[in-house]
Amino acid sequence: MEAIILCGGFATRLEPITLFVPKPLLPIQGKPIIDNTMDKMRAAKPKRIIISTNKKFSDQFEHWAVSRERTSGTGKIEILVEPTLHNKEKFGAVKGIEFAIKKKRINDDLLIVAGDNFYKFDLQRMIKRFRELRKPVIALHDIKKKEEARRFGVISMKNGIIAHFEEKPEKPKSTLISTGIYLFPKETLRMFEEYLSDSNNPDAPGYFLHWLINKEKVYGVTYNEEWYDIGTIDTYRKVFESCMKRSG
Repeated sequence: MEAIILCGGFATRLEPITLFVPKPLLPIQGKPIIDNTMDKMRAAKPKRIIISTNKKFSDQFEHWAVSRERTSGTGKIEILVEPTLHNKEKFGAVKGIEFAIKKKRINDDLLIVAGDNFYKFDLQRMIKRFRELRKPVIALHDIKKKEEARRFGVISMKNGIIAHFEEKPEKPKSTLISTGIYLFPKETLRMFEEYLSDSNNPDAPGYFLHWLINKEKVYGVTYNEEWYDIGTIDTYRKVFESCMKRSG
């Protein structure tokens, strides 16, 4: 298995902070957000971890990777740089994944995690389910309130299989949302190129998943532990202050 952490965005909703520091490197509990993801990834034992970022922030990720390798025993971290300097040039997550698959010649099962995730659950149940099924598996979170679900990709499931996926719906069908954590068998990786070749939306992975569930079975594993998409200053402040209270 290999792994990609998606860090190619410019986090404009977190400006002015992210004019200078990429969102995954913002601190929580004295460590960059991305360190939480790296720690959780150990359960998958990836052969290599690829950080997909943009040209603007690549130096900061290079510096972080050197420090992380030296202090944590994580193993080799590879930085893949998308040739983008501004938000209007960004690839979008789906195109970024396809770019990484091609550039890094990935031909193995693949764990993909959004770089702005902060969560408390481990990935063992998801990994176990994936190895049993050999089908795409998504980590889900029950956000409890439909009005909050409107901000995310919303899932409906039947017998553990994703029956419906809608990106940021006005009227969510459930409170289950995608966490931006995905496992794909190597046989599915070609589907990213097929999806993009049909001129589909290259941005949020939810659009890809909506397309994929009409072609093959995609499974979900639901977690109830804490999960945050650090997309705004308010969310970042909420997570930062919550962690400060617990540590205090």
